[in-house]
Amino acid sequence: MAASRRVVVTGMGIISPLGNELETTWQNILAGKSGAKTVTAFDVTEYPTKFAAPVENFDDVNHLDVKTKRRVDEFVQYGLVASKHAIENSGLELNSIDSSRIGVSIGSGIGGLDTIEKNALTLDKRGPRKISPFFVPGAIVNMVSGLVSIEYGLHGPNLSIVTACSSGNHSIGFSARSISHGDCDVMITGGSEMAITPLGSVSYTHLRAHETSLHLVCRLLLEK
Repeated sequence: MAASRRVVVTGMGIISPLGNELETTWQNILAGKSGAKTVTAFDVTEYPTKFAAPVENFDDVNHLDVKTKRRVDEFVQYGLVASKHAIENSGLELNSIDSSRIGVSIGSGIGGLDTIEKNALTLDKRGPRKISPFFVPGAIVNMVSGLVSIEYGLHGPNLSIVTACSSGNHSIGFSARSISHGDCDVMITGGSEMAITPLGSVSYTHLRAHETSLHLVCRLLLEK
């Protein structure tokens, strides 16, 4: 069946290195500010790349309950808070819409890398009895979509797309297609990532991904 319904963006939310809310982030983008800085979360003395673009002051906007913060990876927390902001920004009253017509698709390229690293170290140093039963549910990619749907009682399409750096874009595309083809009326969609970890940092360096990103940014600035 050919697509026949128009799709519009009704609300947005963002947690980023340039701000933990939409307006702040947008103003910093317009001002040409950069979110890149020296990594301080772990010792990078021997690392070839010593910078990253971390989210800062997240606790200022993180209104998640203590259990959730303790049990899920930071990338999940970012997705949950950004989704909350997007829903509020949309002005939609979700409880006034058939819940089976509201879906969620929030992707991630690698998921809970920080949680995976920490649990691997715990297993090596302290043994299997010290691994939390919340390790897997707190780190898997689809946990953002799952928890958003649970939080708001949504019963429409629910999945997470993993396509590396394009995961968020593909999730948005899938969501637009789902609405246009009549599978649902509303989709909460986007992407979430937090890979600034010791393993993540050195892996991207050896992949030369840092250099590629920096080259693209410099090129854009020069062309501007």
